[in-house]
Amino acid sequence: MRRRLAIRDIAADCGTRAEGWLTIGETPGGPLRVPIVLINGHLDGPTLCLTAGVHGTEYAPIEAVMRLLGALDPATLSGAVIGVPVTNMPMFEHRMGFVSPLDGLNLNKIAPGRTDGSISEILADVLLREVIGQAQYHIDFHAGDLGELLLPFAGYSLTGRHEMDERGAAMVRAFTPRLMSLSAAGSNVPPFPGSLNFSATRNGVVSILAESGGNGTLEEADVETHLRGATNVMRYLGMIEGTVGSDGPRIAARDRVVVRATRSGLLRLKVGIGDEISAGQEIAESCSVFGEVVERVLAPGAGLVGLIWTHKVVNTGDPIVRYWITEPA
Repeated sequence: MRRRLAIRDIAADCGTRAEGWLTIGETPGGPLRVPIVLINGHLDGPTLCLTAGVHGTEYAPIEAVMRLLGALDPATLSGAVIGVPVTNMPMFEHRMGFVSPLDGLNLNKIAPGRTDGSISEILADVLLREVIGQAQYHIDFHAGDLGELLLPFAGYSLTGRHEMDERGAAMVRAFTPRLMSLSAAGSNVPPFPGSLNFSATRNGVVSILAESGGNGTLEEADVETHLRGATNVMRYLGMIEGTVGSDGPRIAARDRVVVRATRSGLLRLKVGIGDEISAGQEIAESCSVFGEVVERVLAPGAGLVGLIWTHKVVNTGDPIVRYWITEPA
């Protein structure tokens, strides 16, 4: 029989569900609060932690985790799920991208955090020790943030521990519809040091990054990508019934390249998310306020368009497109 699952005063006995708030530190308006959902299955199995809203304006993953937690039945679940539908409530409340309004820090760049740091650093520390640290497996759900359009993918930070890395790669393959990012030391593909994923793996938790959606939108197709991927991972882990589905062959990320503007102007983009581009291909042009084309932006190499910044006016040095360099997986 499964044991009781508890995070501080939030507890779920075998075959039950519980929810509540984890409180951290103080602000002038009260403590920083994190919503926690515990679903403790009736049957034996692993513990999986699901986090979304590390960046509070990435809405598709938040919606997907909310739906998934609402649909799981502890009576038929093998193992347990720890769910955090919105990890960074100050960003969510203020509709603020990238960094917390409390201290200006990006929660996904400061892990493992500090017990004696700023409030975001304390949050990272508590999440890794008390929440994610109670699980054997973890999915951190993301999307492109405000001003970012993104190609869906999933990633894992390789540790050099063979069995653990095999499981991480299998979870990535189960989750993603196409693009896999397995990050080795010094790699230019995510997950990177400072992220919750990277820190969780170094603490022995098999943790993957899952990305779909972006630019402050809540599109059903992006939600479905997250739901389908998470369901596949849970099937792979034996937590729910069914076989792992496949959308076709996977490709592996080998590198990423950012293309930037060298002149300022109104930007006319000529590629879309997921487009395959070739070296020398024109991907955008910018024109002056007098209508003169001042720059034709060319791709320095071949790849797959993975991120588009949505700003329509650029300064010198502004990013325009980031493309993946890939190989068969």
